[in-house]
Amino acid sequence: MRQAAEQILLLLGPVIVLDDDLTWRSPWQQRCHARIEAWASALAAGARLARERADVLDLAATADLAAVPVSPERLVVRPPERFWPTGPAGPVDVRFSAERLAELAHRLRAAGHEAVRLLARLGPTGRAAGVCHGLDLVAAQAGEMAEAIDRRLTEIDAAESLARRPAPSPDQAWRPADRAVPRPAARGSAASEGPVAGLAMLIGTDPLRLGVAELAEIAVRLARLAPGELTSVIGGLRGRPLEVLAAAVALAPSRLDLSTLRRLPAVVALGDLILRQAPPPMVSEVARLFPGLEPPVVEQGPSWSRALGPTASTGGFVRRGHSRSPVWVRGATAADVGQGRLGDCYFLAALLGVVHADPGLLRENLRENANGTVTVTLYTGRGLRAASATGSAGRSAVEITVTRSLPVDRRTGQEIGADTDNADGDPELWPALYEKAYARLVGSYAGIEGGDPAAAMRQLTGAEAVGVPPANVEVPDIAGRLAAGDVVTVVTRNRTGGGSALVPAHAYAILGADEHTGRILLRNPWDQTASDDRLDWRSWEEIRAELAGVQCGATRRRG
Repeated sequence: MRQAAEQILLLLGPVIVLDDDLTWRSPWQQRCHARIEAWASALAAGARLARERADVLDLAATADLAAVPVSPERLVVRPPERFWPTGPAGPVDVRFSAERLAELAHRLRAAGHEAVRLLARLGPTGRAAGVCHGLDLVAAQAGEMAEAIDRRLTEIDAAESLARRPAPSPDQAWRPADRAVPRPAARGSAASEGPVAGLAMLIGTDPLRLGVAELAEIAVRLARLAPGELTSVIGGLRGRPLEVLAAAVALAPSRLDLSTLRRLPAVVALGDLILRQAPPPMVSEVARLFPGLEPPVVEQGPSWSRALGPTASTGGFVRRGHSRSPVWVRGATAADVGQGRLGDCYFLAALLGVVHADPGLLRENLRENANGTVTVTLYTGRGLRAASATGSAGRSAVEITVTRSLPVDRRTGQEIGADTDNADGDPELWPALYEKAYARLVGSYAGIEGGDPAAAMRQLTGAEAVGVPPANVEVPDIAGRLAAGDVVTVVTRNRTGGGSALVPAHAYAILGADEHTGRILLRNPWDQTASDDRLDWRSWEEIRAELAGVQCGATRRRG
């Protein structure tokens, strides 16, 4: 019931976002708008009743009693109204977008079909609880409203076609239809022009006309091009075609159905492909246009809501470019890693462990592109993008392209993420770029605050990682893991003893272990300073009670 309540509340979201003055404005629109609002109110009431019914069922189960039936008010579904407009008595201000109206009709039909599915799922139990009134309205009326919109658009299109048709010349008036002179191919068609013209024609001028299938076809065409040709084509699409394509990609997740679901990974990867191969002057433009290429500092709403309105504010943060800063200075070393203001010690501790165990892996998994962007390979089992390889634990390798722009506090000018210089004070970007790619994978910088070092290890290496209770771990175990090329980290308890000097609720990397003395070498991911290298040899027995867990993960060195 609770799951049904959530689906009921979200049912009209895609419809409501298009029911505005940009789509249509007329007395008919006002009547339809009032009807959609009535549906939404009835759906909200049904969702509330569904949650209440779920609470009753939980209470009955807890009390080991039969569920007490809820007696809702009797709800009567009125016969569906006719949505064909009756013309106003006088002149009115009427405006509309045919493309947006067609998409609105499509979404109304989808809402109607989904309402029918939910009604079947709820069955007599949902109807007895009074949950189904709003769903009945949408199932009965949304399709008819969509048909009314389609009829109006058909009549308008026919009228415009008739108005554009030229008067026949004297010789055309008597020429039989089967002897009509064939027209030559239109200039600029996909068959007669290059890939830029063909793609521009496929993209069109309105993102609402680009479905998931069309976007997947565009992704296939771009992927087939050689790198140099792809860069040239992207430059040729600059302007309105690229803007339309980016808006359509943002809308794609809201337009999925079972027939197009398998194509979503290729569509989502379009932004990365274009950012990776864009001409250097277009990098910032591409990153701004395509959803998710610049991870927000704070969480944002769904992409389909941002595509049709102003983007969410970035609050007190701006981005600072580092186009002239090197990614590497002397290769990847633990001294390059320093935590910023984000609470992602778990990720940086895992990064420290990997760079200590297998620094070459991090070099291989970060590729510098010709336009100044970098592509970082991380691993995930969620399969949101097309996989280029598979990790040893069955995880997909995900290539994430990011720019060298990093968020800074607008007031102080300080960067919020990992340090962009090494222990010697020289600019070195690789830790901050790995962190930015991880923020893109999760969805935002705020999304990477707090986590599990073992999960971060799996996403950095693609190999298996586990958590182990500290009581089950001894110093020889740690030494053996490190010698085999594994990553080992620890996480402290929320409260630690005053004598240990360990930071509470914090992650550390273990970089060494001495079996003879029973000590381990801890590395705090905080930034190293001239007076504190954040390295500390500690007795395992003295700190074991202060630890909440030990995490161990393999790298490619094992085996």
